[in-house]
Amino acid sequence: MHILHILPSVALETGGTMKAVMQLCREQSRNGHGVVLYTTHWPRETGAASSIPPPFSTGDFMIKAFPIKRDRLMSNLPHSPELIQSLRSVARKFDLVITHSLWNPLATFSMRALRENRTPYSLMPHGMLDPVVFRRNRWKKLPWAFLWERSNVEKAAIVLFNTAAEEKKAKRCGWRLPQTFVLPHLIDLAEWKNLPPRSTFERLFPQTKESEIILFVGRINWVKNLDKLIEALALVRQKRPSAMLVCVGPDNDGYKEELVERIRSLGLSPSVLFTGMLEGQPLKAAYARSNVLALVSQKENFGISVAEGLACGRPVVVSEGVDMANDWPSEGPIRRVHPKPDEIARALIELLERSTRRGLPDLEARALAERKFQGSPLSEFLDRWQSLKTQRV
Repeated sequence: MHILHILPSVALETGGTMKAVMQLCREQSRNGHGVVLYTTHWPRETGAASSIPPPFSTGDFMIKAFPIKRDRLMSNLPHSPELIQSLRSVARKFDLVITHSLWNPLATFSMRALRENRTPYSLMPHGMLDPVVFRRNRWKKLPWAFLWERSNVEKAAIVLFNTAAEEKKAKRCGWRLPQTFVLPHLIDLAEWKNLPPRSTFERLFPQTKESEIILFVGRINWVKNLDKLIEALALVRQKRPSAMLVCVGPDNDGYKEELVERIRSLGLSPSVLFTGMLEGQPLKAAYARSNVLALVSQKENFGISVAEGLACGRPVVVSEGVDMANDWPSEGPIRRVHPKPDEIARALIELLERSTRRGLPDLEARALAERKFQGSPLSEFLDRWQSLKTQRV
């Protein structure tokens, strides 16, 4: 099967969506499909369209990166007329087209071009139909939805959700969803089993020595509830004075400055570290040095860092907004909490005590990762797509 993915950006700083799509492309390629990814390097400047090698050493798919166009009317969101023009000419050559994301010109106008071209497509919104997203900048989204996005969603052949909870939330938007399918993100468990020594991270960041590390991995963004996590840290340190929060991820929106002010006001400056973006061995080193992972977001349609943390054998505190853990019991290596500082702090203290008592890696955490992330319904989805195309002929 020839498969085309359309993703607004492959820049590392765009977060988990990029990692998830790359892993999906790699897995489809491993299964014998011909895979092409249309994308950009937004928010970085780029030159002419080019074919670049995938960032994975295995897999055999093509990434075609197109130049972005800066446009004040588009609020500097990902926009590439060249990509849209190319899409119009090649889309019908593919057996399956999957568009990723919503509420940006590249995703929106790609779907509009596919509809005009009478090319059926599947849409993976990556949490962009969540009520939390709808409320954010609602005055911008209402006209955008009226002009384009509602039709794009309602006229997709299939909408792909990453969790059943994400699908349930999306149905609250009041739009008519077409056929749906739950396709969880793929996690390469083996990649996270062989970690570097804990001392590796200490050599990179000496200030972490002799600390109990609470790790956050993700974008420094309002939706992650980092302000609540920082307030929780102040409470944790009353009982665990060596506790330290390490935040791994890019600050694309300048939100870190606001957090730093709050950290100063709480007297926590020596106890919070922002490392910036880490990938590869440095990221593995961060997981290896951590005692517990925390993801207490307002909303997460999946939560890749939770899957990675569990695969590394780290206990995890998650908020009720993390859809992947929606039906997980709050026991063993997992604590599910309302995103309130006192609840977060209580859960962190419990899991820090667990890590001290049982040691790391936490074997129950790894066993949970194997139960939840082994295997994938990818072939079932492709069968569904083939059946749908046959019905349309």
